[in-house]
Amino acid sequence: MAQGILYVLHGRRNKIPQANLRLLQELMHELSQPQVISFLEGDQQTLEAGLVQLQQQVEDVIVVPVLLFAATHVRQDIPQRLKAHQRLGVTITVLEPLATTTAVFNFLQQQLTRACQALPQRPILLIAHGTPHFVEPYQQLQNLAAQLQQQLPVPVIAANYIGAHRFTELLVDQTEPVIVQRLFLTDGRIAGKIKRAVQQQVPTALFLPTLENQITVKQAILERLTTVMAPIQV
Repeated sequence: MAQGILYVLHGRRNKIPQANLRLLQELMHELSQPQVISFLEGDQQTLEAGLVQLQQQVEDVIVVPVLLFAATHVRQDIPQRLKAHQRLGVTITVLEPLATTTAVFNFLQQQLTRACQALPQRPILLIAHGTPHFVEPYQQLQNLAAQLQQQLPVPVIAANYIGAHRFTELLVDQTEPVIVQRLFLTDGRIAGKIKRAVQQQVPTALFLPTLENQITVKQAILERLTTVMAPIQV
């Protein structure tokens, strides 16, 4: 059965983001399967159009959400939109998002270890987008923080941008400098808003790079693909 890969990025309305596209395009050149990039938002290269295009070539579609956590997009939007355009006889497998991969953990561990060595004794604030609709994303973030805590000499605190456990609430009584790791795939609008908000409360905070343009994104996608495509055809 011919197999193809559909990459699903968040995107923005009326704008296709360039961050991480280069890494995806590199990956597409390395793999031999038919592959299509699509976006959840915007009018170009939509999820539906990508699926229709891929179904003309294959009978087995592997969907890779290029997202970090299993929130509304992964648990509701993507499955519902795919089902509405799935052709008879075509199988669709949606993989888990990327935050819980070994690749992402290794990236965070290495980056945070270097920061702790440069600025010892500063606690770490690990901030993700968050959601008020599902408990799973924060549970995954907590688990990630706990795993990092075992490898690092300072506290690692899990926080959200929206929903419960908001970073602004956790910083109310914070007077000491902190290391801030924003767990986002791009250093875009929301990451910028988080940075400005933290700086208002803790001006001495150190901000580490997001996952934008990091080879880790490519590694995490390959890690997910190996669970359903063994061996990966390069």
